[in-house]
Amino acid sequence: MVAMADVAAAIRRLEDVVPRLHAEYRIPGMAVGLCDISGILWSRGFGTTSADTDQPVTTATRFSIQSCSKMYTALCVLLAVRQGLLDLDRPITDYLPGFRVNSVFEDRPELQITLRHLLSHTAGFTHEAPEGSNFLVGRTSFAAHCASIANTWLRFPVGHHYEYSNLGIDLAARVVQQVSGKRFERFAQEELFDPLGLERTTFDHRVISADNERAIGHDPDIPRPPLRMPMVGAGGVYTSIDDACRFVSAHLRGQVAGLGPAELAELVTVPYGAPDQVLGYGLGTVVAEVDGIAIHGHSGGGFGFLSDMYWAPEAKLGIVVLTNSEDHDLPWRFATGVIGDLVGRQPTSAQEPLPTVTIPPSTMHAVTGQYVGRFDVVDITATDEDCVFTRAGASTCMRFIDPRTFAGEDRPSDRFALRDADQDGDPWYLTSLTDGTTWYRNALPGMGTQDGPADGPWNRTYAVRRNGTRVATVRLRRGIGGTVIDDRYGNTLRLTRHRADLYVSSTGEALDLARNPITYANIRLERIS
Repeated sequence: MVAMADVAAAIRRLEDVVPRLHAEYRIPGMAVGLCDISGILWSRGFGTTSADTDQPVTTATRFSIQSCSKMYTALCVLLAVRQGLLDLDRPITDYLPGFRVNSVFEDRPELQITLRHLLSHTAGFTHEAPEGSNFLVGRTSFAAHCASIANTWLRFPVGHHYEYSNLGIDLAARVVQQVSGKRFERFAQEELFDPLGLERTTFDHRVISADNERAIGHDPDIPRPPLRMPMVGAGGVYTSIDDACRFVSAHLRGQVAGLGPAELAELVTVPYGAPDQVLGYGLGTVVAEVDGIAIHGHSGGGFGFLSDMYWAPEAKLGIVVLTNSEDHDLPWRFATGVIGDLVGRQPTSAQEPLPTVTIPPSTMHAVTGQYVGRFDVVDITATDEDCVFTRAGASTCMRFIDPRTFAGEDRPSDRFALRDADQDGDPWYLTSLTDGTTWYRNALPGMGTQDGPADGPWNRTYAVRRNGTRVATVRLRRGIGGTVIDDRYGNTLRLTRHRADLYVSSTGEALDLARNPITYANIRLERIS
């Protein structure tokens, strides 16, 4: 545990540093708190609940914590398991018998999907639903949002790997609602929030909208971010800094609403990972390592808010940072920096020599190409002597442990696997064996640089709108060499035809030409040229 003298010194620094950061990043309002197994060590609000008011942020001000809500939803599932209502490893069709979902990989995939898949983002779901999403809230209810998931297409076979998605978490909340006979918001209140004494925490948007002491989200792209979210389980919690610290403190003690250490261990156990993989995503909870320090928790962002809630289990220390704007990257860097300063950054252990094998040039050339992930792109290039791995502008020679597993020459402890293969022997996926991050092989057709004439949906540009505001463009292109989509992140992705009105990109996302308007990854595309 961290010495109290060190904590007191850290609090004095925070009292000085946080106001300066608040001003530097031009955040309307923020709240920061430190906690340990005994409870709140220090908490304070800074700024105002909105840029348009002088109402100060206090330790009771409610903030939207967005995806940090997933930790709360996972706990509700475990509470329902404890009550005998659920089993993590039974098919969800046992609880939602009418549920269906589409897949190009297998028939009746829903019969294989379990709650463990849903909570660990390994079921294969994309991120957005056709109804009620980050891009179009509208008047869609939680029930209608969950029902629309049946019209989505899985990006990969059930259980194959991890890929972050709101849909699985929302379906898990829907299952709890179904088996308990209570609205999910009420179940969470009675079974989780009330036992923990969290009086300023709720999933219920009606409670939030009636609260005059809540922060207002600020998004540079959306003038008035919606308050109500159909994605209740994935991002619906509002909480105060003091309640968030109480929540983290309960995890540090290993007792949360009657759940003990053995049950809570489920949250931080990474399922379906590579052998020896301990980092990644457990059940609704991130399992990470920063500066050699193990941390658990979650980050959240959207609808004008950014938040981070993390704890160092060995040091018995937690930190929460809540803000009501999202045009900055302060919470994660600040939260992990404070933990590193207090706990002490761990020295990198000496790395053992990497056992390597020599593979033929033909094998090296077979794995070359572009691999597209959620946040970045990896390029693998080869000569007759070496393969080079490039990520975020940094390159390193690849040292093969076997023909499908390698590590970078500069960081031999970070290992990667080239997974599955098509009929030509080319891999479909690149996966980190450290934390489960996956990139999708993007074998681009030779289309040249000149678009052909507009033809139906092809060789046209489309707008992507987020709750009414145009935030990006997408282009669908078809040429002699093939068909591609220039996506909203600036990637050009191969499209493969599955049926006349449905194409699947190299990242597994569906382009559905049968919908009006057409959709890509369930996001509507509005034709503009």
